[in-house]
Amino acid sequence: MLLNNKERLITLLIVVSAIFLLSLALSLLLPAVFETGEITDSIILTSHSYTEPYGSLVQNESKKWFESGNPLQAAQYDGTITNPTSYDITSWQIQFELPEKAYISDSWNGIYSEQNRIQTINPPKDYNLTIPAGGTITYGFIMFAPRTYVPSEVTLNYKQKIEISHAWYYYAILILTIVSGSSLLICIPFIIKVLDLQKKEENARITIEQTLKLFANTIEAKDKYTSGHSARVSFYVKELAHRMGLSKQDQQNIYYMAIIHDVGKIGISDSILSKPDILESNEMDIMRTHAAKGGEILADFGSLPGAASVVRHHHERYDGKGYPDGLKGEEIPLFSRIISVADGYDAMTSDRCYRKKLPMSMVREELIANSGTQYDPKVVKCMLDIMDSGFTPRN
Repeated sequence: MLLNNKERLITLLIVVSAIFLLSLALSLLLPAVFETGEITDSIILTSHSYTEPYGSLVQNESKKWFESGNPLQAAQYDGTITNPTSYDITSWQIQFELPEKAYISDSWNGIYSEQNRIQTINPPKDYNLTIPAGGTITYGFIMFAPRTYVPSEVTLNYKQKIEISHAWYYYAILILTIVSGSSLLICIPFIIKVLDLQKKEENARITIEQTLKLFANTIEAKDKYTSGHSARVSFYVKELAHRMGLSKQDQQNIYYMAIIHDVGKIGISDSILSKPDILESNEMDIMRTHAAKGGEILADFGSLPGAASVVRHHHERYDGKGYPDGLKGEEIPLFSRIISVADGYDAMTSDRCYRKKLPMSMVREELIANSGTQYDPKVVKCMLDIMDSGFTPRN
């Protein structure tokens, strides 16, 4: 379906191009705008997180003791800070509240200071200044504190450098840019090829249509009363097919078949075709052979599958009293039933040698009267709807 729809192909190209250009622009602009950004934040450390720094400060159960004359318990405390984000932490500071009378006697991996029972730990000057993305640093100290003391809230104050080129969504944008760009490289030559094929197909369609019309006009040139008949019938037929919900391809095919529905008249003598009066019974019998002759002529016309059967049966009647085979109801091909109504409509709305065209009110009465006998009721109903919508016989 997509290959047969020029508008969808162009829409697809526009969408892919827009995605590529937008993702390319974002991949170029985001680093330039946000590369040197920095945030400052303060959080209470938790045991684990996927979106922000986390860590712990725990008493080492295997390293605690009492010293003679000191009521406080000495213990080693081990701390960690992990950075699970995509950005480096450029500076950090740990703070927690000391219990009454507690003090730190020794420490490592940090600069320790205390004020108003708030213990502060800053990174040492020579290392651990930065906690890299995905990295972990450690620190620790020996503290004398009451035996029941357990570190509770530990606050981390930190600064983080925003490097957009390290963010997951930046990589997603890069992937989108690569994928859409590759798709564009594939789509452009493919769409150009398809559009070229469509152009050739359209040129071939125009050529076929012009050839069929030329053929029909050659036949109708024998009879001044049917001049333009095939062109009008094909127009009515296409409108009927459209309103009956037939596919685009079926609408085109029935249009072509309607153009050549009277091709069998090429085998009818000029004396009968050009007779200015109503035909005698034997002459009418000869005229009726044009449907079967048309089917025979189109038997090997492979460019329009089904055309031979449709043309052969376009004078069958819904009640089975038509010709050449007396088919009844839905035994008659749908295209033939549609052409039959359009053919009758044009006959009634055209001047003939034996009468003038009928007024539209009478045309309506005739269609209704012959619905279910000569014509398929569904097609007649659609024809009446078309007439009610303002359709005129010379549109």
